[in-house]
Amino acid sequence: MSFYKILALSLLPALAFGQAGLEEDAPALCYTTENYAASYDIYSWNARNSIISDKLAEGEFHGQVEAPEGSVLTSIKLSPESSEELPIFINENYNRSMLEHLFIVIHGKRRDGDHYWKIMNDAIMDAKDEGFYKSERQVAVISPQFYSTVYNSGAYSEKQLAWGDLNAWQSGGTATHPTETTTSSFDALDYLISGFTDSLQYPKLTNITVVGHGGGGQLAQRYAAVGKDFSEHVHIRYIHGDPSSCAYFTTDRPILTDTGGVQAVCQYNNTWRYGFDKFDGEHPEKTPQEYFKQYITRDVVSLVGYEDTSSTGDESCMARAQGGRRRRDRNLTWYRYINMLAGTDEDLTGFPGEFQDITDWSQIANNRSSLRLVIVKDAEHNMKELLRNENARSALFEDKDVKIGWRPTRSPDMTE
Repeated sequence: MSFYKILALSLLPALAFGQAGLEEDAPALCYTTENYAASYDIYSWNARNSIISDKLAEGEFHGQVEAPEGSVLTSIKLSPESSEELPIFINENYNRSMLEHLFIVIHGKRRDGDHYWKIMNDAIMDAKDEGFYKSERQVAVISPQFYSTVYNSGAYSEKQLAWGDLNAWQSGGTATHPTETTTSSFDALDYLISGFTDSLQYPKLTNITVVGHGGGGQLAQRYAAVGKDFSEHVHIRYIHGDPSSCAYFTTDRPILTDTGGVQAVCQYNNTWRYGFDKFDGEHPEKTPQEYFKQYITRDVVSLVGYEDTSSTGDESCMARAQGGRRRRDRNLTWYRYINMLAGTDEDLTGFPGEFQDITDWSQIANNRSSLRLVIVKDAEHNMKELLRNENARSALFEDKDVKIGWRPTRSPDMTE
């Protein structure tokens, strides 16, 4: 039996819930330890609690999941030794023997894999129709479905993975269903990619591109740093778009103007998902320096919407400490941070974020970083808008060169 046996599913309709979140004009505050409940679990990001209020900073909404036209909602068995399965959306008809490029698109905080499958598939079809270079390849799109046991009860089978905390999957958290599972969302991606790198099953596959946006961008960013290595005959690219936070490799944080020009200090500033303290991944013996080297030597693209300036999403002290209220500024600060940490000669003129006495890992990096930044000038927090852009298309389809496009010219508010 093939390692990759695709099993058809019959899913019950998921319950729909209203979205809860912060108001867009929420004040730019830095929260201290007094704002945290003693029972708060930073690792799981519990579905019923938030760091800063009794409303979720990350949305709860989850409508009925249905396969878009051209796709099927199926399930893959993760390994021969386990009965556990990962639900996915995938092209209804694709030729395994002819497949050349696989896109794995990770949904956002609303866990709407159907929506993200359609966005990615439409972006590919539009690029094909317009004759964009390299988009003529034989492609398939997979969108994993990370269910919540709190809000999706009845939607998943007894063998399928689900997470007991709303967005624990974003940071590589371990599933809580099936009972006694030890599989994390990182493990699920490892298994998924490993199956497709089997050259006997997929003889013409040369490229796999992992794309995540928002909550999915959080998972993609962290997975780019800590995910396993794969067969060299398949090239892996990681694209993280507009995450609310990234996993910092050191305790360095930028000086923020909304805290009076001082570095924000938070109780969990360097605890995993925001840093590497207490990270217990597949290789806990690895150091942050080793994960940093993995991240900067892999093919990683940071995709940023210039107009992604609202205060929805993760508004915790730890997230704001990474660059303030705006997701855009946090992600542009991340690019500055990585290049300064690596000691590159990248021109960072106009980028937000000021670091004092930043850690020097230039010897580890040899003063180089493979991280590339694509800024989409007119895009808000919207993956569809991002992928319409020519430079974002370049990140999707070009093998080597990625068009970087626009760069900032002013700081710190990034206005023209």
